[in-house]
Amino acid sequence: MKNVIEDVTCAGCCCVCDHIQVTTDGQQIIDVQTTCPQGQAWFAQSRQTEKQQPLIKGIDASREAAIARAAGLIQEAQSPLLCGMGQSAVDAQRAAISLADLTGATIDSGASAATRALQQVGEANCTLGEVRSRADLIIYWNAENLRFNAHHQQSLVPPGEPVPRKIVTVGSELPGDSRGVDLSLTVSVEDEFEILWRLRALLKGVALEGTTAGELASLAALMQQSSYIVIFFGPASPDERLFHRKLEALSLLAREIQAERRCHTINVPAAGATKGAEPVLAWQTGYAAAVNFAAGYPRFSPCEYSTVKMLEQGEADLCLLIGEDPLTGLSDQAIQRLQQIPLIHVGPVPLVDLQPEVYIPTGISGIHAAGSLYRFDGTPLPLRALISTQQASEAEILNQIETLLKPVMHIC
Repeated sequence: MKNVIEDVTCAGCCCVCDHIQVTTDGQQIIDVQTTCPQGQAWFAQSRQTEKQQPLIKGIDASREAAIARAAGLIQEAQSPLLCGMGQSAVDAQRAAISLADLTGATIDSGASAATRALQQVGEANCTLGEVRSRADLIIYWNAENLRFNAHHQQSLVPPGEPVPRKIVTVGSELPGDSRGVDLSLTVSVEDEFEILWRLRALLKGVALEGTTAGELASLAALMQQSSYIVIFFGPASPDERLFHRKLEALSLLAREIQAERRCHTINVPAAGATKGAEPVLAWQTGYAAAVNFAAGYPRFSPCEYSTVKMLEQGEADLCLLIGEDPLTGLSDQAIQRLQQIPLIHVGPVPLVDLQPEVYIPTGISGIHAAGSLYRFDGTPLPLRALISTQQASEAEILNQIETLLKPVMHIC
């Protein structure tokens, strides 16, 4: 019997659209009413996930044996690392934090650079609803993936009279398609920090010289003519070491503009990713990323406890990868290190480039299990169970692993 479900939430990308129509027969998804290729691919994973089997060293095993082996590896580790959770539901993220707390592990959401910047200067944020209703200037700073997302553009169209607004793009590699864009600035990654400070100077009335002075003056003029500015800024590249400094400068720019008019910044995750675990980590531990429990309480140090740092410096002797695409944002050196230590993966889809010692398949939150997920503007949205599955959820697997573990002796 066909069942048409309205207003389904899709976790295929950071937009987390919540107006999708899905048709099921109770066991499989028959049809998805969305033109978004990321959304179609995300819903299509339900067929692949159902066929997955737990693996120990690449050999089929029972779920109980895989969970027991994973618990044994974690118990033996001196410095375990938990990461991923990019498209995991809130209950799975909470279970991961509880597991890290019990074992004295390090847990990271992958947003340590952004967290480091916001810990220093703060953040002025807003929801997409405010952007749709009020923004008269939108700046996409290295966020072309978002600008070309059709559902994102639809979400910015108000139900009533259209809001007159200007669109600006800034980035190192801007596409040739500039339809609907009022101003484009090509800026290399190395020059972004300087450009932000030069823009701050222009807005304070300081005259500048140089090759970009004219374009920056045009952007400054647009800002001064606008009453509500929103800056969508994209993620760091894996090898970008001073990304937090750029975010600090961007946040300072927004704060200075706030003295005269509204200005908000919204961090855009990598393509295909969602908000991640930073909201849950923040209200569970006080820190949004790079949290270490070895002392018996949460400690934050992005220079020590970020996933990339822990792996590149050989500090982690075991890694538990959680969720779909847990390798997003990792450097080549970090991925090479993963091949040298025990690896556990708990998620709906197996890794392509790495073979973990233990793989435990799960259902997909929002397809097989209910829960909630944060949109990239920080808005939590509900997830519903659409079809049944034989797979357990990520939260259930993590909780079962935790029940087999003994608390570790913490470092004084």
